[in-house]
Amino acid sequence: MPELELYNVIWLFVVIFMLHDFEEIITVEKWAQAKGEKVKLHNNWIISKIWSFWNISSYDFAKRDIFIFLFMAIITFIKALYLESYWSSVLFVSFLIFVLLHNLIHILQTLIIRAYTPGLYTAILLVTPYTVYILYRLRDASLI
Repeated sequence: MPELELYNVIWLFVVIFMLHDFEEIITVEKWAQAKGEKVKLHNNWIISKIWSFWNISSYDFAKRDIFIFLFMAIITFIKALYLESYWSSVLFVSFLIFVLLHNLIHILQTLIIRAYTPGLYTAILLVTPYTVYILYRLRDASLI
């Protein structure tokens, strides 16, 4: 199997992450309607914080996600434009670590609520493995 050029691997991250965002956007409203009563039964500070984040319409969630997409696209563009640069690697790797923490939060929220939370499947099956793959490729190219 041919290996993708690093430049393409970096740009493909935008597509992979947007698939994750689409899962969140598509499922958030129906999830909030289905899980609302169960979550409200818990009189727990952290569960109420998790609930306040996810209790939103798909439209409002998509509006919130546009800023994440723009931020990610700009960082990815900078990394692709300055592929060999140390400072672009620091910026891009910092963002990748943020994404890994974001995925960990999906898992923690699911464990705390004891129910699926929007974005969990793509966070585990797509975004985390691809993020680790990018980090491996950057290290292999001696860019980190």
